[in-house]
Amino acid sequence: MPYRQTARNLFEQQQQQAIANFLAKPQPTVFFQAHCAAVETLLRTLWSPLFDGSGLCLMATGGFGRGELYPHSDLDLAIVSTSEIADGIQEKIALFIQTLWDMKFKPSVKSGSVAQLCDSAAEDITGDTAFLEARLLCGDEAPARQLIQETAARRDVTAFIEAKLLEMHQRHNKSQGSGAVLEPNIKSCPGGLRDIHTMLWLAKAQGLDTGLGALISQAILTRTEAGMLSQCYKQLAAIRIHLHICARRAEDRLIFDLQGKVAESMGNHDDDLRRKSEKLMRIFYRTVKTVTQLNGILLPMLQGRVSHQPQQARFPIDGDYVQIGNQIAAADTAVFQRDSRHIFKIIELLQERNDITALEPQTLRAWWAATRHIDRRFYNDEANRRRFVGFFRNSQGLTHVLRFLNLYGVLGSYLPAWEKIVGLLQHDLFHIYPVDDHILTVVHNMRRLSLDSHSHELPFASALMQSFPQQSVLYLAAFFHDIAKGRGGDHAIEGIADARQFAADHFLSVEEADLLAWLVEDHLLMSAVAQKEDIQDPDVLRAFCERVQTHERLAALYLLTVADIRGTNPKLWNNWRASLLESLFHAATRYLSGNGNNAKAVFSHRQQEAVELLTRAGAPEKQQKKLWNALGSAYFVRHQSREILWHTANLVHDFETPLIRSRILPKSDSFQVMIFMPNGPRLFARLCRIFSRHGFDILAARAFITEHNYILDTFILHIPAQHDPDDYPNIQSALEAELNSFIHGHTVLDQQSYHYRISRRSRFLPLAPSVTITQEEDYPGWYTVDVIAVNRAYLLADLAEVFFAHEVSLRYAKIATLDERVEDSFIVYSQCLDNPKHQQALKQALLAQLTV
Repeated sequence: MPYRQTARNLFEQQQQQAIANFLAKPQPTVFFQAHCAAVETLLRTLWSPLFDGSGLCLMATGGFGRGELYPHSDLDLAIVSTSEIADGIQEKIALFIQTLWDMKFKPSVKSGSVAQLCDSAAEDITGDTAFLEARLLCGDEAPARQLIQETAARRDVTAFIEAKLLEMHQRHNKSQGSGAVLEPNIKSCPGGLRDIHTMLWLAKAQGLDTGLGALISQAILTRTEAGMLSQCYKQLAAIRIHLHICARRAEDRLIFDLQGKVAESMGNHDDDLRRKSEKLMRIFYRTVKTVTQLNGILLPMLQGRVSHQPQQARFPIDGDYVQIGNQIAAADTAVFQRDSRHIFKIIELLQERNDITALEPQTLRAWWAATRHIDRRFYNDEANRRRFVGFFRNSQGLTHVLRFLNLYGVLGSYLPAWEKIVGLLQHDLFHIYPVDDHILTVVHNMRRLSLDSHSHELPFASALMQSFPQQSVLYLAAFFHDIAKGRGGDHAIEGIADARQFAADHFLSVEEADLLAWLVEDHLLMSAVAQKEDIQDPDVLRAFCERVQTHERLAALYLLTVADIRGTNPKLWNNWRASLLESLFHAATRYLSGNGNNAKAVFSHRQQEAVELLTRAGAPEKQQKKLWNALGSAYFVRHQSREILWHTANLVHDFETPLIRSRILPKSDSFQVMIFMPNGPRLFARLCRIFSRHGFDILAARAFITEHNYILDTFILHIPAQHDPDDYPNIQSALEAELNSFIHGHTVLDQQSYHYRISRRSRFLPLAPSVTITQEEDYPGWYTVDVIAVNRAYLLADLAEVFFAHEVSLRYAKIATLDERVEDSFIVYSQCLDNPKHQQALKQALLAQLTV
């Protein structure tokens, strides 16, 4: 009918004008008013011809009911009658709903009598919540008024509040307990819009006016809290409006595809220090953190107004504090304003007492208000500094204390360097937490190693931690290791001054201060050496130990490295990476003890281990000597003892026949594979293609050419996550079958184009590829090629093809796969690379393969 099209055209004009006005001046409440008015005009136009005089009414519910309608939100509606709706009217309702669908709306409509809708609400907390915000749009006022009165009368307020809080906790758990994920749902994540709604629903269910002015006058909110809540709501609502506009659909997740577009729409741009998407996400993280702060005060307070729990006993703690249940309360909440030392004193009590888990809401409100006045004078007070460092020396409940202080902004107020990293995300394809969350996770990991109850998780690291004499320094090192990020420059170097100043101000001994500063400066050392360098090379080990110097530093660095990697990204920690770090630790321990300090000693020790194993297995001495000659002395320097024992046990009786072997690494999702066969063109690349075709990630690769020109290549392969461990033997058999066919010349692999998919994260948060070619000192023709790039299938194979095409012999590969990022190092031989033109041509060809 013409009036429908006219109404639709008018609505589209009004909606586009509302969007244009918002983009010109982003005021969410103004947009909602204009957008809701446009929708309401359309609905009334469609309603009148069908339902005038019918006795029915049309009500807005849910988000539409509270006047919060985003560009592509669902339309929450209710069609209400005082009595059961007749069949003829039901047909008109169906026509009305279909018309809305035809007009590209997404209506969510409940219809029925007041009694039916009340019964429905009683059975469904979501429906009951929607009716809590219902308002009349058009039609007969009587059923609307009756529905609002009946649902309110039948609502069990206490049960409603408990259900909404349970719903919130379940929602948070689904979001992994933190809003700080890479692609957060702006509506449902912890601290998101739904948490603000929950606060207001709990107030509204109690019959309270939820206007900010009314909440202030009713002493539900302070004026400061109301201002913070209003600002957070406007910020989150603005981001969500921009998100809908940029996505051109109902999208509540800040996905990688849209983060850059939303950031630009909001006026953010890339600069030398931060991407625009990182700027947007920092705004988001800080906002949801503030909402979470308010939640901690308001939700318990609102719940307490209607709670049926019996009066809890009060036990005095000292002259200033009492215990109420499992909470600590100030006898007089003005204590924090009178004496700011109580800001840390109450936290000290919280840490010392296992039976106290939280601050009583009114005490928390007063304490938080006082913390906002922390300044240099507070810091200069010796008592405050002693208490702050005491949190680390006590260590009991340390993670809980630090997370609490960070949540309420105290860490940033007390340490200005900390404020600069709050909510700071790094789009580097392996960090998944903002810097402050990452640091506190590292502290948590370190603390966990100290607890005997968790020793079964990482037995070696736990034993080392539990015997370490200066655990508080390790907690401080975890706290300070990344504190200088976001300031420009090398954060490890910049952080030294922060650590030393803290040590001087907080009464650390000279030995403690030196260890702390060294750990901050070199916290990346062990990870870099273990994952990127050949730790079997005595020169590498010597250089590492010269930096470490002592067994104490070695143990401290090992523990910090384990905690750091585990706190960066759960995907990065696996048994293979753990074994690399442990191997480097043991090798360095031997070196620092005076054993195995040169290549000759390493060669002798590893060969002797192999001799003893093979002799016990009955291998003749003459056959062993032939094998040693075939492998060459470099073999024993380049390989770990456990690899040598595995290789030689399989090769000693026949080192002329091609062979493959594989084994599932214990307690891991990885295979180790060895391939032994006559050398030939492109073998490394072709093997990598086989692994990529099977869906394996290559975690590590060691290419080696024997003295009799055979390849002895060893790979660590990560099994795709979708496979169950029960499937591993079948996967292993299938891989061995194809590799056996390959080494005997029965499998032909051409250089056809292979299709692979890049993750959305890699596409929209790209990593600039890097290639560095360095000549080895004192070894003409030998070069190290270091590569940093986005990980993808067939990457290693394609790089090997480039080496072959440029007549570069690949002799050694050190592969570090860090989630979606790779940092690979190759040792190659070529007589051509001393020519700058050839070297540049190789670099450009490698970069061409690395560009996503």
